[in-house]
Amino acid sequence: MKVKHAVIILALGYSLNFIGAFMKIMHRASADIVLLLSTICSVWGIVLLLYKLITYPKIKDFMNW
Repeated sequence: MKVKHAVIILALGYSLNFIGAFMKIMHRASADIVLLLSTICSVWGIVLLLYKLITYPKIKDFMNW
């Protein structure tokens, strides 16, 4: 999986968070499900980005500035 996929998943999570918050304000029944999906997408995107950062071969050179 590439970094762009992790960024897309993270952006999807933030977008769903906005939609879920709007649905919560409007007292829609499915707002809780949308907020749960947005949290899962956000956490998954952050974990993927951290994994890609840790497994990057030149990370030691980057961290030793």
